[in-house]
Amino acid sequence: MPATLMNLLPAKGIMLLLVALLVTGCSSYEPDLCSVSPGGSYRHGSGGDMLPPGNWWKEFDDTALNELMCRFDESNPSLDAALARREQVRASLGIEAAGFYPTVVGDLSAKRHRDSQNGLFVPESPLYSQFEAALNLQYEIDLWGRVRKSVAAARSDYLASEGDFAAAILSLKASLARNYYQFRYIEEEIDVVRETVDLRQQNRDLIKVRVDAGDTTDLDLARADAELETARAQQLELERSREEFYHAIAALVGTTPAEFTMPKRDPRISVPEFPPGGFPCELLSRRPDVYAARERVCAATARIGVTAAEFLPRFTIAGTGGVSSLKLSTLLDPDSLFGNIGPEIRIPVFQAGRSKSEIARAEEVAKESLALYREAVLNAVRDTETSVSDASWLDRQIVALRRSDAASAKAGRLSRARYEDGLVSYLEVIDADRVALNARRELIRTRTARQLAAIRAVQALGGGWAVCLDSEPQVVATPVE
Repeated sequence: MPATLMNLLPAKGIMLLLVALLVTGCSSYEPDLCSVSPGGSYRHGSGGDMLPPGNWWKEFDDTALNELMCRFDESNPSLDAALARREQVRASLGIEAAGFYPTVVGDLSAKRHRDSQNGLFVPESPLYSQFEAALNLQYEIDLWGRVRKSVAAARSDYLASEGDFAAAILSLKASLARNYYQFRYIEEEIDVVRETVDLRQQNRDLIKVRVDAGDTTDLDLARADAELETARAQQLELERSREEFYHAIAALVGTTPAEFTMPKRDPRISVPEFPPGGFPCELLSRRPDVYAARERVCAATARIGVTAAEFLPRFTIAGTGGVSSLKLSTLLDPDSLFGNIGPEIRIPVFQAGRSKSEIARAEEVAKESLALYREAVLNAVRDTETSVSDASWLDRQIVALRRSDAASAKAGRLSRARYEDGLVSYLEVIDADRVALNARRELIRTRTARQLAAIRAVQALGGGWAVCLDSEPQVVATPVE
């Protein structure tokens, strides 16, 4: 049995991986947490870079699946929604980054005033007009790093959204591959049951001839009818399930079942083989959900600094300048100019413990995100181990089921010959045929499970393993039986 991830990554190694990945992506802000490096830049490390999932489905060497994936890229609505969510976060990053620069707002006004005659200052004329054109400037001096850390948090949010986007694509395409192979294997099962229906129809016709000739009783004919109708019912049930998968595939490629046409299938099915040495643990850090969870730790930790800076003095430079006049004709005169500029300081004085509570809340959010990151890593290990283990056991099970299929088919042929020679009752034929049918269907279902295990391994590793290993992926082509 090939070495798997847990062979390469013992229990202590998992915790070391967690620490290493966090240190790679973040600089420490507090002892038990992490944050992005100053300025918000993300430092790529040997184990921290997320690789795009790539065209992992090509490892299955299936032209029909390749065609479906192309259709998916063109018109899947869930993919469009995931892209829109990512772009929303990108826009939020732009909003935060704007804090590095001064804000300048233009103000144009033309107003008609009427002042009170009963006020402290009584104007000569209560009615007058005022025209004004001004520019207002405001710029925060980022003395405590509030803006810088806000941008760092937003950048980590965007990197996390990139991971979410890649995870969404991976999940949707894996769902398409699963539905496609379940559709294909259920078609195989339908072919087997259809052959069984034809065979039982032939048996029934032969028994009818023997009943008419007086060589057997109506009991055998009734049993043959029952077995024939049972097989037909099984065929109808499989065809119903096939329609469900057909509809699911149509929805995933962004069309209706009435407009969808399944590509012509290849007569063989390729099953990707895992590398003999197992998978390096670095693949876990490239899994999109692990990458996104790590970036959320960085974002949450950066926001601790943002929250702390909110309760420190804030220094800004504010100014306004322009022209103002009671008459539009004199608005551009030199005497209409006005302006002011200077520093402003906002100093929190009394907040009744609000600052301490806000910082404590931000710290707990960061701790939660760290726990979720650890959970994501552990889930990645579990998913990889499960898929590899399943594939290993299913490979062995398939070998045994092939032998069972061949033996039960031979037993069915012998029982039928013995019945035709009058040596056994039709009950033995029925039992042998049922065993042979169940063995063949069980083999098909196990082969389906093996293919689905390979797809789960693709998801567990964030989009396959060929992009990270030196060797090309190995596939084993098996004929449709």
